[in-house]
Amino acid sequence: MSSWNQLVRALKRSLGVGRQQLQVAERHVVLVTGCDSGLGHSMAVYCHNMLNMTVVGCCHNLQSAGAKRLQQLDTVQPGQRSRLYTWQLDLLSAESIQQVHAQLQLLLASHDYQLWALVNNAGVMCFGEFEWQLPAQFELQINCNLLGTMRLTHQLMPLLRQHAARIVNITSHCGLYALPALAPYAASKAALRLWNDALRIELQQYGLEVVNFVPGSFVMDSNIAARQQQHAEQMFLAFSEEQRHFYGNYFKQFNEYLSILSGFKEPNKVQDVRLLAKFKDALTSTQPLTIYIHEPWRYKLYRWLFGFCPTPIADWLAIRFCAMPSYASALGSEKRN
Repeated sequence: MSSWNQLVRALKRSLGVGRQQLQVAERHVVLVTGCDSGLGHSMAVYCHNMLNMTVVGCCHNLQSAGAKRLQQLDTVQPGQRSRLYTWQLDLLSAESIQQVHAQLQLLLASHDYQLWALVNNAGVMCFGEFEWQLPAQFELQINCNLLGTMRLTHQLMPLLRQHAARIVNITSHCGLYALPALAPYAASKAALRLWNDALRIELQQYGLEVVNFVPGSFVMDSNIAARQQQHAEQMFLAFSEEQRHFYGNYFKQFNEYLSILSGFKEPNKVQDVRLLAKFKDALTSTQPLTIYIHEPWRYKLYRWLFGFCPTPIADWLAIRFCAMPSYASALGSEKRN
């Protein structure tokens, strides 16, 4: 693609000129990661049920409730071919990534399939101040959210290029603005956002689209933080006597507040029509936006304020936005008791 054509294309995209919806069908394959629960599970179901695409739903555990529900959707009548494949994927394992690549190659070669999109959704999250988190915990978040996504995309890159498939990377508001108690997670998502942007620029010359999709808060509807209490127990066990004395009741209050996140939830379909419409546009528009941000009004207000407030005020707003227990409030409660 010439530099002039790239410039014209960029101008059309920025102005929204010529935006149309491409028609997708069962011959179009979309691979979604992190389908055990939450947004990934919902995206896989939406692509299968509403867009009639062939879906590869990658799950970390094929015995999970989400994986089994996806398998139940795959009701093939005689003479029909499957439109939903549930594969195991561990983004921390090079062997697992290579196996998914081999399975995808075979799938695409067996029929007149076209690889339409890779949706990088899988991720892990651990709440806790940075001093609390163990190296294994913050390395897990960086390794899965960032490096695992990079490894999978790199492995599939020739297939993506050959099929002119698009890449949709699910990032986070944490990648737009830093939030306390989520430093490693925010770092992984911020790095993912910049990698997404660089990849978008690189692949334009080959006619590939790369999209950043920021879906808003789904922590209550997914299992991304299901092991939070186990993480907290590991943190506390690793504390020195000085740390246990210094943080005192604060650490306990902090994790009691987060107890609602722990435990694995049943997968449920996202019912947000506006979010799903944006996801469809990211998949099927001839001129997809470079970034889709879906958020409740509270997120939108804070994001707007973060954009122009002086740093001290923005920091105060970030604390207000998270609404977590504070060290000062915990000390106050200890004194009152």
